[in-house]
Amino acid sequence: MFRLLISPRWLVRHVLAMAMILVCAVAARWQFGRALSRHSILNWSYVLEWTLFAGFVVLCWGWFLRDELRAPDRVDIDAPAAPVYQPVAQPVSDEEDPELAAYNRYLVELNARQS
Repeated sequence: MFRLLISPRWLVRHVLAMAMILVCAVAARWQFGRALSRHSILNWSYVLEWTLFAGFVVLCWGWFLRDELRAPDRVDIDAPAAPVYQPVAQPVSDEEDPELAAYNRYLVELNARQS
């Protein structure tokens, strides 16, 4: 886990998260000063709003870290994909389902024309 936290990608994420939290803290502090001087409910709501924004940054950072730790080993994109095997269609007689049997004959005929 420690190796993940000091990887270059996560170091950038840490710096961005700290910068966003700092911006939210400065904005909340500024609005707090204005709320004290003006006694405005709007400024008090901005104080709460900026605090919630900072909390949301912390919450998202935690979610990203949790998802990164839970992620299975990365799949190599260049590796060949495992083959997908389709089940073989069972033939249908005219007695079982005449409409399906006619449709299957039509598909066989179309496939024969394409080949």
